[in-house]
Amino acid sequence: MEYPNNNGMVSAAKGLAVLVVICLLRYFDTFAVIFSFNQVGIVPSIVAILVLLSGVLATVGLIRGQMWGFIPLYFFIPAVTLFFKFSLIPFLPSLVEPEYRRIAIVALNSIVLVYAVLLLLRMMDSEVIVHTEKPHAKGW
Repeated sequence: MEYPNNNGMVSAAKGLAVLVVICLLRYFDTFAVIFSFNQVGIVPSIVAILVLLSGVLATVGLIRGQMWGFIPLYFFIPAVTLFFKFSLIPFLPSLVEPEYRRIAIVALNSIVLVYAVLLLLRMMDSEVIVHTEKPHAKGW
């Protein structure tokens, strides 16, 4: 017997994966610098590799509907926000005036992060309900 909202939660996880893929594709040129010979330094390259790797792992895990996909997502969202100042929700920050754009990016990415945390908590609750309920044995 499957938890009734499980399909909706898996669809929401896939939606988060789509946001990660859109972010990676939209800013592909930034991540492509990692593989070029015009690198500025090793530390920015290592950070960019970790962010790219976490985005790919988060996408794979979330598309499959696995809870482990949230772990790299929880690194990807703050790293993209703090190091690269990219928005997970495309084109929405461009509607805000330039002096408030960074605040809008932090706010939007924070909303996505909080949503991801709440979604994982909900998925964990449903897993607890589904997997720990056992029929009572007679004559205990």
